[in-house]
Amino acid sequence: MLKVAKETGGGIDAFLGQNTSFNGTLVFEGIVRLDGNFEGNVKSNDTLVIAESGNVNAQIESGIVKISGTFDGLVVAKNKVELYKPAVVSGTIRTPVLKMEEGVIFNGTLEMDNGRNKPLTGKKEEEK
Repeated sequence: MLKVAKETGGGIDAFLGQNTSFNGTLVFEGIVRLDGNFEGNVKSNDTLVIAESGNVNAQIESGIVKISGTFDGLVVAKNKVELYKPAVVSGTIRTPVLKMEEGVIFNGTLEMDNGRNKPLTGKKEEEK
């Protein structure tokens, strides 16, 4: 498990470079930017950025998620998800707010529920 501590200064707190691959669990505070290949799980209350060169296959639970690279999996964002051109996104997004630029490719499911998103471990309630 990779843990990244929050630093002062307001910039990016951790960075996965373009020619780097990581497989596992990422737990962090602050802002983390992924420019390389990542596969696994992400857990944070802060901001995850998947850059244009980033290729991510993961289950993500974070406060804010910004994607301009390639993503496949599940995103549960407590605050918002932002998709920027030329992002290619497949999977499920759960968020109270979605911002998507023209030119983004999104193939999947979108669930919006005014900030009551359940964590990754939570199951949907069955209809009565």
